[in-house]
Amino acid sequence: MKKVLILTVTAGNGHNSAANAVKEECEKNGAKVLVVDLLHEFCSSKTYIWIQEKGYPLACQYLPGLFNLFFRCFQKANPKKYYKSPVQRDLISMYDKLLKLIYEFKPDAIFASHFYPCIMISNLRKIYPLPAKTYSFIFDYAVCPFWEAATGIDYLLIPNEKYFNIMIEKGFKKEQLLPYGLTVNEKFSLQLDKTTAREMLGLDKDKFTIFVMFGGGFWSGNYKIVKNLLKNLKDKEVQIVVANGRDEKGKNKIDNLNVPQTINLYNWGFCKNVDVIMSASDILIGKAGGVSVTEALNKRLPLLCCKKLPEQEKINVKMLVKEGAGKQYKNNKMMIEILSDLINNPNKLENMRANIDRIRRPSATKNVVNEMMNFDAEYVDTQVDYAVVNKNVKRMLKAGGTT
Repeated sequence: MKKVLILTVTAGNGHNSAANAVKEECEKNGAKVLVVDLLHEFCSSKTYIWIQEKGYPLACQYLPGLFNLFFRCFQKANPKKYYKSPVQRDLISMYDKLLKLIYEFKPDAIFASHFYPCIMISNLRKIYPLPAKTYSFIFDYAVCPFWEAATGIDYLLIPNEKYFNIMIEKGFKKEQLLPYGLTVNEKFSLQLDKTTAREMLGLDKDKFTIFVMFGGGFWSGNYKIVKNLLKNLKDKEVQIVVANGRDEKGKNKIDNLNVPQTINLYNWGFCKNVDVIMSASDILIGKAGGVSVTEALNKRLPLLCCKKLPEQEKINVKMLVKEGAGKQYKNNKMMIEILSDLINNPNKLENMRANIDRIRRPSATKNVVNEMMNFDAEYVDTQVDYAVVNKNVKRMLKAGGTT
């Protein structure tokens, strides 16, 4: 039986979502899978965990200018000085625990849904033998900072061939880069007929369908969007489906809105059938995280995104607009203008779907798991003094990344 270790970090929902997608596909192939949240299992600093889980999304939402400034600054880091990256010191206390986990579990393959474990594996491999094949993906259509410190993994999934050059500049070799797309649950790669999907959901089969999914928790924003749609699309025959996630307060506020007779409003909470809703929809209004964008592209669903976003999502939207697969609005008025144009001109929506077909890479998860299942790692008994592992890594980094 193949053994797969999946390493994730809770920093937004996307990393865990990708980890679970790979887990499900590995288990379909009969593998024994162990999923470990790196920080929750190995980090002793509750403050650092809070920064990743709560501080990061708070900064994206309430301090986007400052967050974006830091993002752009670290994006320009010199790849040759990866050992000086500020993230290196944050990981030092966890190397002994990760190495012990790998040697005890003995995985044939390791999949990382965040660059933290990729950096740690890259550093450990310079000192200790790690026979498992290691995989990750860049989880956005932007190249986030710190990937230059993670070039020691075996394979990195990229959105498409256009990303070869920028990742090579980061220090990766071309043979490490797999242009499979980004890993999401395989159900988003299944094409479901729109009429059938609408019947499954109890929706009108003929009305233009707008799916609003601006997230819950820190990212709640559905209420303002839906209020704008109800006010300004009352002359259109449309239906609006809203997925509120865990934002109960926002859902209740939407329940109390006055709905014009011309509009069908379906206001739902946490939805486990987002893939079916996407198949039933004509356009998605939402955030632009790498996983959400990939799920929509795999479902051939055009996106409409706002202007005020964290830097990585700005780049994601810029890609969508450039490729003709999405639209961006600056204000409520512009949102309505774009929607009205698409409702009145169905051919424009079809052109967007054709553009999506050109750039989407469905089945990335299946493709990478198939590769992972084809390797048998050979472990030899290695005597390790775990008490000095962290010191050895720290010494190696201080020496400029060499042993």
